[in-house]
Amino acid sequence: MLFMKKKNYRSYQLALVGLLLLLQYSCVICPATTTAKGNQIPRKLKDWYVTKAEDLYPKDLIDTTAIYYICEDPDAYDPPRCHFMRFFADGKLYSSTALDSLNNEVANNMVNGYTGYYLIKDGELIIKTYDYAYCGYYVIGWAKIFEDRIVVYKIKTYSSSRVDYYPDSSYAKERNDVYYKLDVGELYSQPDW
Repeated sequence: MLFMKKKNYRSYQLALVGLLLLLQYSCVICPATTTAKGNQIPRKLKDWYVTKAEDLYPKDLIDTTAIYYICEDPDAYDPPRCHFMRFFADGKLYSSTALDSLNNEVANNMVNGYTGYYLIKDGELIIKTYDYAYCGYYVIGWAKIFEDRIVVYKIKTYSSSRVDYYPDSSYAKERNDVYYKLDVGELYSQPDW
């Protein structure tokens, strides 16, 4: 009888060790690819937004020669932390991490940020960015475009394993994130994804 208990205990130990190893290395199974600039993209970046640049209509709604920025509450952060998005004519989008300053050098570096794509459909801007935390997930934003700003009014997140999923905005969370247009000089760098 004692022999049976030890055998069962041993198999529970092996199962537990196997489960712990699986949990530890689960993010190794689903990691993103790192580009030369340190930006993360999912291994299988299947873009359901834009397949070619000529699909982006109307092109003149987004200013690809400027950045669009938003800053956190200055009472919460000193100095205030800001984020920016930069749009490209081919449908690609770069979204920065929190920054202490916005200038031409920062806008052209585009390092360690979030990669993404965008689509303009019926005058509405739909943004898809990839966040590499927790083995990756997508953030979808629906926005209205104005001459001097973009207002993101809904946000939805979902797992990066669902690459073909086209989210429905009716299930998204309401937002009111205002990104102001800012001219920081010549933007010459291109995305590396």
